[in-house]
Amino acid sequence: MRKGIRRIAMAAAIGSATALPLLSGCAVGQSDIHRWEGTEHGPGKLEAVLVHDKYSIELRKEAALSLVKMPARGGTRLGQKILFEKHKTEEGEERGPALLVLSKDARAKVIDQLTPELVAKITAPPPGRLADGRAAADPSIPYKDTAYALLFGEGSAELVTNAESRKKLEAALIAWCNTDFDARIDNSSQLYGLEQVMRSLKAPAVVGIPALMNEKAYRVDRMSSLVADLGDEATKAKGSEALVALGKRLESAEWFEDQKKMVDAHNKEAKTPATPEQLKKQVETIQQRKLSEELFPAMKKLGGRPVVEFLLTYAADGKKPEDRRKLALAALEGKIDKTNKADLDRVFAIASDDATPDAARDLAFTRLGELPKDQIVPKLYTLFEPKKWQVRYVAATLILKSIDAAAVPDFLAKLPATTKTKMALTEPLDYGRNLNRILGAEKARALAVSNLDSKSFGAKMTALGIFWDAGKKSDASVLSPLEGDKTPVPVCEAADDCLWKCEAPAAGGKGTELKEVKTIGEVVTVCIVPKLK
Repeated sequence: MRKGIRRIAMAAAIGSATALPLLSGCAVGQSDIHRWEGTEHGPGKLEAVLVHDKYSIELRKEAALSLVKMPARGGTRLGQKILFEKHKTEEGEERGPALLVLSKDARAKVIDQLTPELVAKITAPPPGRLADGRAAADPSIPYKDTAYALLFGEGSAELVTNAESRKKLEAALIAWCNTDFDARIDNSSQLYGLEQVMRSLKAPAVVGIPALMNEKAYRVDRMSSLVADLGDEATKAKGSEALVALGKRLESAEWFEDQKKMVDAHNKEAKTPATPEQLKKQVETIQQRKLSEELFPAMKKLGGRPVVEFLLTYAADGKKPEDRRKLALAALEGKIDKTNKADLDRVFAIASDDATPDAARDLAFTRLGELPKDQIVPKLYTLFEPKKWQVRYVAATLILKSIDAAAVPDFLAKLPATTKTKMALTEPLDYGRNLNRILGAEKARALAVSNLDSKSFGAKMTALGIFWDAGKKSDASVLSPLEGDKTPVPVCEAADDCLWKCEAPAAGGKGTELKEVKTIGEVVTVCIVPKLK
């Protein structure tokens, strides 16, 4: 690539001597340079000054600076194009990047003189916001884009050869990225976005980001992504601590009162007064958005021990709203320390607590599924006699995702032995489907046959589930002895949501309908045999 760049530069240099106009007549001064920034033919004149040796390095630097800050024309930053890209003159002739046309010595001198000018503009205080709250135009962007192109653009190895100049430009870009982050991260006028710049600068670019993760920031999620992707361990740790501090602040009574004062003042200024209850709801909406759209997503991206501790505590707190407990558990995805038994115990405590809302409980089981199987399976078996059959069902399903064929007999032995334990038809049918997956059709069928006369209700029903999932017409004779089995299925109340019904051919043979079954024999004749293929 570098050889190609040199060829472009050489060709452009040869052409420039004959095609770019030598500005004859009166001597060219800085006033001319600055005036040309806004004239029709100014870009070509500025390029001519920059590339010709007849002009002083100071004047050539001024020409380069004018190309940098020259306003866009027709939506194109023409000055940037002239400096860094192949382009055409007004006469339609092809030119190489102007900075690469310069001799190596002249280029180094021009860029070394240009560097402090760029640094000063890049590190100038940001413009702030307009009266209506919108971000004002950021005058530093052309200079920032130029510095980035010098350091990381096409042919950059040929451009900034002075280590000190490179160091100053990198430091300026880092400072720029760490200032007014919220406005700059989404500024569409940049040629090179803030995130692209930071990813090119790597770890040093995000060292200062944790300090920005506070209640005044609106893009904490983006900050966390960058720290997670680019930061060294020390920066990640500081980011994790900053997110926890932010979480505690957003949940504090002090923050809520401060927000009420701010929102109340805004309401009065906008002449939209609110009652105390309306004001409270407005602040609750702000708090919910910050937690659900910023804090918890940011924690999920970054993690870290402080974040894990915060989320585990939050998810276990029965006083917290259900939706936030769910968000806390969702944010723990992939973040729990698999070697930390205490973490496993805390997640299990949430999953096993009947007071945990069902949706949060499901997520706790999902988190358990990410932990070592040999540690979670024994704990899950302790949930086979819960008040809610659904808890056993979720625990058993997770076990079946974790065990191999050798552990299947132990699984069957732990299922409810009698119909006194509430159980839904869904359970054994689904267990049978999973056993077909674990064992394969042939071994699963053999297991099913051996358990059709089991004294354990759960094992017998799971055997029927194997036939329900993959049974063949020829299996009807194997099932026929059970068709007269009068053993009643568990009695469930409507609130238990475990009525025993299955889809069966409708009366008259047209379509299907849900039919209730009350005995094992009816399960066989109504639910299993019609499903045999």
